[in-house]
Amino acid sequence: MIKLYREARNPQADAIEAEFRELALGYERVVIERKEAAELFGEETALPVLTNNERVVSGGDIPAYLRELANLWRDWQIFQGDYCYVDEDGEVC
Repeated sequence: MIKLYREARNPQADAIEAEFRELALGYERVVIERKEAAELFGEETALPVLTNNERVVSGGDIPAYLRELANLWRDWQIFQGDYCYVDEDGEVC
């Protein structure tokens, strides 16, 4: 499960949670302080931090990870219906 480690007041974390709500993505919210984050993830890692199993994402890597999740969600939606689709290469089911 995806976990979002964040401070109680953090606009970037608020934006991440809004993205998760838009994707209807389940996640666990963990509110921690900077000192605790440094102990968990190291001094160089700033909040917010996303974890998914062993994967840890923070800082400038978060937007790319959110795009990856959005693409996964889109692909999931395409392949979950009983309908035909045309993929990016023009292939039809």
